[in-house]
Amino acid sequence: MEAIKIRTRLESETIRSPELRKLIGKRVEIIILEETEPNTALPKRQPGSAKGEITVTNDFEKPLPVEIVQEFYK
Repeated sequence: MEAIKIRTRLESETIRSPELRKLIGKRVEIIILEETEPNTALPKRQPGSAKGEITVTNDFEKPLPVEIVQEFYK
């Protein structure tokens, strides 16, 4: 199963999207979610605002132990 997310404004009752071409003739489930609130812009980030809150150790680029790497692939 493949999922495609398309964010658009509906201008008519017909949806035309190039992303859907490869699905023509196939059985699909279409779910439409209406945005209840318009997207609001994220607040502008201030460079250096987390200074002193994050510490990068000298061994940051050292390879992780095998046990930890295996946790990523469970």
